[in-house]
Amino acid sequence: MYVLRMAKIKEKSNETTSSHCIPHRHDLAMKNIPPCLKNVVDEAIKIVNFIKSRPLKSRLFKILCNDLGSIHSTLIFHTEIRWLSRGKVLTRLMVLRAEVSSFLMDHNVTLAETMNDMTWLSQLSYVADIFNKMNELSLSLDGRTLTIFDASSRVCALKRKIDYWSECISKR
Repeated sequence: MYVLRMAKIKEKSNETTSSHCIPHRHDLAMKNIPPCLKNVVDEAIKIVNFIKSRPLKSRLFKILCNDLGSIHSTLIFHTEIRWLSRGKVLTRLMVLRAEVSSFLMDHNVTLAETMNDMTWLSQLSYVADIFNKMNELSLSLDGRTLTIFDASSRVCALKRKIDYWSECISKR
């Protein structure tokens, strides 16, 4: 369908160029992420993978969450294939941080200290927010009626927001 539409457009104006999609935004974002924030993401994924790696650990964590009356009873498993999951994984980890900390302490895991580090938690929260905004952007870029102009303005708007947030944080 896309090829046919482009062929018709090129009949009218052979100077026209097209863009089928905006290339892998998530890969570009991860290449430009500061090392300290990349370490936060990596540690967060290690924590989630520790809990989700064995069915017994997952069941014990679910029981702990239910006993504590948590909104959620499971963490979301991170996969490299589905990058959109990264924001959801980090957000769920933030929501369940007390439960995760308790679980890690019960299992004498060195990662338990990480879950009590306020600097690390604030960085995790920041990264989770950024990835969630990127998820929203990605979803808004889907659709047949989206033009390159719309896509470009949405990407630029998010970039300006991130620059503004970075500036606000650096002032503190």
